[in-house]
Amino acid sequence: MEKALGFTAGYERDLERVLARLRAGKVRVRVARAIELHRRRPRSHFHPTPELFLQTGGATEFECPGGRFMLAAGDLAVMPRGVPHAETPVDRRTPYGIAVCMQANDGFGLHRGRAAAERTIQGWGTERFASARGRDAFRYLDDAAEADKVPAAHRRRFVCGLVEAFLVTLLGELHRPAVVSDARSPHVREAEKLARAMLADPELSVERLAASVGCATDTLSRQFHRERGVTLTTWIARERVALAKDLLADARYNVAEVGWACGFSAASYFIRVFRAHVGVTPRAWRLAAAGS
Repeated sequence: MEKALGFTAGYERDLERVLARLRAGKVRVRVARAIELHRRRPRSHFHPTPELFLQTGGATEFECPGGRFMLAAGDLAVMPRGVPHAETPVDRRTPYGIAVCMQANDGFGLHRGRAAAERTIQGWGTERFASARGRDAFRYLDDAAEADKVPAAHRRRFVCGLVEAFLVTLLGELHRPAVVSDARSPHVREAEKLARAMLADPELSVERLAASVGCATDTLSRQFHRERGVTLTTWIARERVALAKDLLADARYNVAEVGWACGFSAASYFIRVFRAHVGVTPRAWRLAAAGS
């Protein structure tokens, strides 16, 4: 059944299981501290939107400005927007696996991670869902990130209630009708979905995408250029610039922070790429958009 439906059935199964355990009080929910937001840290990246991590096997060591914590199989972690974090897979009795819920501009995405060489995590099995309700559900994670403002005696119930509402909303949106026709080859389709989920990671590369979708780097590059008319590297840059435009409209972020959130390792590189694609600098584009 999961093969026939893509990965949706597997995600539904995992979300249903953790929801049942959450309601039974058997799930530990970690909430990373929302400090040192939008800062560069070694090995780390951050997203402009919150995420929910579900450990499906093994364990993950998270390193954040607020400290390290270990996410064990069956547990959940809320990563607030803007928190720099690094993830390391840890072998346990069950095979390593993690699922991530991420917000998209038109809905939400789900993708998995598996342990790769040199204690890194390789993404795979990405699915995106166009859903206004699913996109808006991430406000529950924003509220959970502020749990320290709630009296300590009520904090756990507060967080678990918000996470439950989040999971129920996503489960309700998994099977809404979607466009079935897609002329892209499987490798190109999976590479695009995975790249969009990893735009904030400065280590995103054609080589990593090829390894994740299960083909040679040259094969993926040729297929992508043939089907899309541009190189995969150029397409990734375009997607990052499109994301940057959305973030530049938000006055909470300065230009350097926008660049880091979009996976550019240096502000000068971000400015150069943005100007090459848009014709003006990010700052000039922000001023023009504010005045329109």
